[in-house]
Amino acid sequence: MSDEKPPQLVDYFVVAGLTETSRALEEETQQHRAARPSEPITDVAVIIRSQGEEVPHGFTCIETTTSGHPVDLNAGLLNNPQMFICYKRSRDKPPLIELGVHYEGKDRPKPGYKILDTTPYSRSANLNSGGPGHQRTFLTYRRAAEPHGHNTLGVTDICLIMPSKGESTPHTFCRVDKNLNTSMWGPALFLCYKIAMAKANTLVYEAGLLGRYPEQDSESFPLPDSVPVFCLPMGATIESWPADTKYPLPVFSTFVLTGASGDKVYGAAIQFHEAFPRERLSEKQSLRLGLLSVVDRRPVAGRSLQTRKSICVLSHWPFFDVFRKFLMFIYRYSISGPHVLPLETGGVVPLSPPSPSLMSVSPQLFCPQAHLPLHAQRPLPLPAAAAHPGPGESLCLCVSMMASPPCAPSSWSPPGTPWWPSCARPGAAPPVALPHAGPSR
Repeated sequence: MSDEKPPQLVDYFVVAGLTETSRALEEETQQHRAARPSEPITDVAVIIRSQGEEVPHGFTCIETTTSGHPVDLNAGLLNNPQMFICYKRSRDKPPLIELGVHYEGKDRPKPGYKILDTTPYSRSANLNSGGPGHQRTFLTYRRAAEPHGHNTLGVTDICLIMPSKGESTPHTFCRVDKNLNTSMWGPALFLCYKIAMAKANTLVYEAGLLGRYPEQDSESFPLPDSVPVFCLPMGATIESWPADTKYPLPVFSTFVLTGASGDKVYGAAIQFHEAFPRERLSEKQSLRLGLLSVVDRRPVAGRSLQTRKSICVLSHWPFFDVFRKFLMFIYRYSISGPHVLPLETGGVVPLSPPSPSLMSVSPQLFCPQAHLPLHAQRPLPLPAAAAHPGPGESLCLCVSMMASPPCAPSSWSPPGTPWWPSCARPGAAPPVALPHAGPSR
């Protein structure tokens, strides 16, 4: 028993991220799915083609429904003004996060929404302009608050559907349950939009191992090769942000690995971003990240380059709360500074003792206290009868204790002894004794 090692809290410390041999994940799935627009929708507009209005620069006009039927917001009217909805994708302002339809005189304006009441050419944007008896209808929208992060939920697609033509709301789209064509003529027309993560220009690669401690595998538990994938399940990324974008907070995640023998290993990781040098990018990567202009290949100003990394600990103990505090402390300490001593000193690299000439030594690492609820292991397991005694056994045990002078109940027991009362031994702690009950008269 004396040769047994104490239980080890952490088996491995891992750093995962983008390596030199990481392969791109987008190239594998790019040929199996349609290309998705990367930029969110930031503006909507209404144009009147019968008045000579053209699609504004940078906007896209919705001219057909999802099934290819022609779209006209005032179809069936004699004086059809030929009105169409347009939208614009960009990153120069916060994206739209919600769309709606407003019936003037019937609906109250929602807080935070803006009513699109004019066209880009300063004409009325009333979608039902068939005459004085028609319900005045306008588009409404709500924009994300400033400042917006590099990854923000926003409207990424807009479409129109006609239920009379057998069209339904597309998958993952939201439908505005208000008819855009409130006149007596013409088919019903509904607006649908999709909300998704408006991600920045991103390149996704398979996560790899950047560092580990210890460097050698243990005989009982070698480090699995799939740990970096669990640390960064969405891949290691290179992202292009606006220069004034704030860093997001680290994201904490957990996972469980099961070995061939059935033993469970618990992993705790945090994901964070750090700066990535532009010199390591190729021309093709710079073009995809929007760092070079497409025409003359000139560098685009006002952009910053970031990469996603992760630090992780593996343990046979599920102390996730303690691991989260430890990883957050390591992250905060690494981004603060400068520090005289490196972060690895005292943890990974042994700290040399101070020389006798030093009068005082001040440590630099100040980690918050973490309490581990590790209970003492008792060599003698409790029998089932002693762990769950019944009423008769409890009364018999109490009477036997009170009738025997050398025995007394005690709330204290040394490690390795069962909880039931035992006879007093020389040198043991004095138990809390009950008054002795003698023979009744």
